[in-house]
Amino acid sequence: DIYMSYKDVETNFDQFTVSAPTFDISTDNTTITVTATVGTPKLGYIPKSIRLDIQLKKSGTNYGDLQQTTIKLGESAPVVFVFVLTTDDVTLISSGGSITISIEISAVPIYFGIPLSFIAQDLPPQDIIIP
Repeated sequence: DIYMSYKDVETNFDQFTVSAPTFDISTDNTTITVTATVGTPKLGYIPKSIRLDIQLKKSGTNYGDLQQTTIKLGESAPVVFVFVLTTDDVTLISSGGSITISIEISAVPIYFGIPLSFIAQDLPPQDIIIP
């Protein structure tokens, strides 16, 4: 089943999808809640899950902590995470400016509770402009 899962990742990589993210800025402009729906293909025969490692970047530098969430393979599920803006960005947004944040997601299949890092896949990064 591990071999089949590996081959399924190669064959069905295009079935890993991430919807256009939506975001909600708090009223005081200090946090942003980002929501996106993630779709995954079924891999192999035995039910598995996938851990999504989500890293936000601004100008190539990590922006906030790495966030992780786990979903069942073969399903679509909303992924929600919150990040805190820096004081400079709060000031910029409050004055009508905008910032660009890149969302990078790495998908790590989990098989019987064991992360299979050797078949992890990086999804193409997506940029969001706030606000």
